[in-house]
Amino acid sequence: MSKPIRTLSLFSGGGGLDIGFEQAGFDILFATDFNHECCETLKLNKGNTLNPNLIVEEHDITTIDFDVLPQDIDMIIGGPPCQSFSASGRRAGGAAGKLDKRGNLFKSYCEVVELLQPQAFLFENVRGILATNKGQDFQDIVSSFAALGYKIEHRILDAEDYGVPQQRERMFIVGHKMDHPFLYPKPVFGPDSTDKKPYVSVGKAIEDIPFTEQDRQETNFAGGKYSELLPLVPPGENYLHFTAKRGYPEPIFAYRSRFSDFLYKANPDTPVKTLIASPGKYTGPLHWDNRYLTVSEYKRIQGFPDNHIFFGDRSAQIRQIGNSVCPKIAYYMALAIKEQIFGIPSNIEYLNEDDVLSFDKRKGQKAQKTRAIHQAVIEQNKLKADYSFTLEDFQTFVTPTLICEDSNMYVTTNGEEVSIDVYCAPQSPIEAKLYLSVFDGVNMDREIKLIVTVWGCQEQDIQTMWNAVDAWVKHCSSFRSLVELYGHFTEPHPIFKITNFDIKTDLPSFQFAKHCMNFDNCSVYFPKEHLMAMWKDTFKKDNFVELARSLRSYRFDLRCHETNIAIPQGVYMVAYPFALPYDKQMNFFVRGEDDT
Repeated sequence: MSKPIRTLSLFSGGGGLDIGFEQAGFDILFATDFNHECCETLKLNKGNTLNPNLIVEEHDITTIDFDVLPQDIDMIIGGPPCQSFSASGRRAGGAAGKLDKRGNLFKSYCEVVELLQPQAFLFENVRGILATNKGQDFQDIVSSFAALGYKIEHRILDAEDYGVPQQRERMFIVGHKMDHPFLYPKPVFGPDSTDKKPYVSVGKAIEDIPFTEQDRQETNFAGGKYSELLPLVPPGENYLHFTAKRGYPEPIFAYRSRFSDFLYKANPDTPVKTLIASPGKYTGPLHWDNRYLTVSEYKRIQGFPDNHIFFGDRSAQIRQIGNSVCPKIAYYMALAIKEQIFGIPSNIEYLNEDDVLSFDKRKGQKAQKTRAIHQAVIEQNKLKADYSFTLEDFQTFVTPTLICEDSNMYVTTNGEEVSIDVYCAPQSPIEAKLYLSVFDGVNMDREIKLIVTVWGCQEQDIQTMWNAVDAWVKHCSSFRSLVELYGHFTEPHPIFKITNFDIKTDLPSFQFAKHCMNFDNCSVYFPKEHLMAMWKDTFKKDNFVELARSLRSYRFDLRCHETNIAIPQGVYMVAYPFALPYDKQMNFFVRGEDDT
């Protein structure tokens, strides 16, 4: 009988890595996490899916007393929080990496490795860790581990290659002291496996899970702004189904105006896209029966045993599942480590050092197919004369209350031109005239010209002007907001352009608006000094934070380190070329940094 492999688990979360290593024969003696819900989950599963003698400690790894750690440890496993390197960080303006204190938790991991000197360790994180801060973060992590005397190998693996009904790419780093390279386990499913075994589909994975009346109530998708759209989405598709580029007759969204998991409906015949820890109201994968997934279904899709118990309410359980390492891929990694580093046969196949897995190539092939679909739609629409925007019965209406209760907006149409007069102060001279051209979303040679004239004399009239445009978009098209015409700021695909902004006012908000209306000035970093030099005196603000707060009060989506940790200090950016509509939330948090 072989000697037990004494293992320590750091950043244990809901126990995904731990389960896989336990199943492979590792003896996990100690697990720690700073999250209370996760620690309670680990305790609930002692003697169930985890070691009955497991010691669970709820600690912040940066302040933990190392005296509580067991000695004579052979193996350390763990994956520090990934949010600072992940796609969710990029959604907010850029993955923070080590700018976020969570991105520095690997240093505490290094301290434990240095103290206990195990034979090997496993470090897991998201693929995005390779790219943050131009790759410097990853190089620092590898260098830090190598400095402790370990040889470092790393690879990106996809969970669907190892029997999980989910596409989930993750970076695995193995540190060891062997005199030859560590080899990673070969896929057992998919085109890179030896026998080309088909992937496990999500439908097959969850087909025998009971669906109770309580489940029906908890997973009801009805009752939201976009709820009625989900039944129209074909399985395997998302909000892009409702875009002009996919041939939708009355487009509701601009292309890439949302992230790919928005209204994403699972296809029962394939694996699903990556589960996330904190899904929004319209975030998929959503069930093909037009509902949310149950917690039991989440567990199966992540590869957890049915009998693994998660502590907390539905949101807490989903958060733990989404943040976890898939136990099945952890199992194969554990077998590879067990055989190569600890000399215990595992009977698995390995990738050669120079083997290239095919998931990136398949992504490229999928992108080519998508481009072909879009081109076919363009060719088809060349035969059509109808706009995506309709002008019938669009003459005059009162400005909605959400814009300004005492303002009227008069709209007239003349062929392909729309004129909007916005009366904020009827007796005032013309302050600003905005000229836009809005395209149909497919063919750039078809457009509607929009002229917005604002009559007013106050700073907030810039908001009213843009809200008039937003109201017009909602009123005369199937799009739900102006943002839909522009796309998400991290990857905009605007189907409109601002041709001119004729202003006859020195009001600061209008002056700043003109700067933002140049698309080239959006989603790029400018030094804080740039903002102060151009508008400090105009706005009469003495420091950067006050000025930024003032501009955000006029609904300019100005972002800086004080509002988003992912943005470096010393710079700012404006996300959109327009003031945001009133139904878009804006917060301003000051984190205590230097305000100047």
